[in-house]
Amino acid sequence: MDQEFANKLAFVMGGGSGIGLAAARLMAARGAAVAIFSDREDSIEAARRIGEETGARALGFVGDGAQAADVERAIHATAAAWGGLDIIVNSAAIHPYGDALSTDEATWDRTLQVNLKSMYLTAHTGIGFMIERGGGAIVNVASNQGSACSRNLSAYATSKGAILAFTRTLAMDFGARGIRANSVSPGPIATPMLQRAAELFGDGKTLDETYRDWGKRVPLQRIGQPEELAEVVAFLAGPRSSYCTGADFVADGGLLANLGF
Repeated sequence: MDQEFANKLAFVMGGGSGIGLAAARLMAARGAAVAIFSDREDSIEAARRIGEETGARALGFVGDGAQAADVERAIHATAAAWGGLDIIVNSAAIHPYGDALSTDEATWDRTLQVNLKSMYLTAHTGIGFMIERGGGAIVNVASNQGSACSRNLSAYATSKGAILAFTRTLAMDFGARGIRANSVSPGPIATPMLQRAAELFGDGKTLDETYRDWGKRVPLQRIGQPEELAEVVAFLAGPRSSYCTGADFVADGGLLANLGF
């Protein structure tokens, strides 16, 4: 397992922070060449650090994952530099709050563009390169909110539910070409997204205090870490999951097991 990604070429959408960055680091540490794409200006520096830390080849791209030209530029540059593509991990997301009445059209559209359209664009652009290499793996980061949602997450939960369906279409349409597609549904993970939620809804408590309080609602009694989700992503992207496709893998500390009584 130490070098399970040797000679594999990976592209991580949303790889500038959180689960995407942790997954990129882990795959690089296990032998993959990794390209990260993010709207964060420090994405190129993040890729440089991954290369220094792991000795792996790493590229960084800054762009908008909802814009076809940006995604095509990055994936084509990655394939040209390394000779193809084996793995796509999609982890870009935004997390607005609001119900169908309070969510404006611009917010709704942008959420679906970033969270869902970015996955379509990486698949649309990258699958051809994967087929040329004999197949590959796609891992889409969804959310437990795609299966059972909280209040005031209309756009976000809708996008995450759609990811589950889109992942199944990829599995059905490209399995015969050697491409597997699975999704991961995290619960509360200590990422910049959750930190923002804590700032909004933490009632003036420190981040650690809020995380402790929220962790008590989870059967495992804690908030998860990006590195824990990265292990799930790596499993699905690598050879150990060779007979897994079209499935959603829940990693939420047991939240979906709770009936709520």
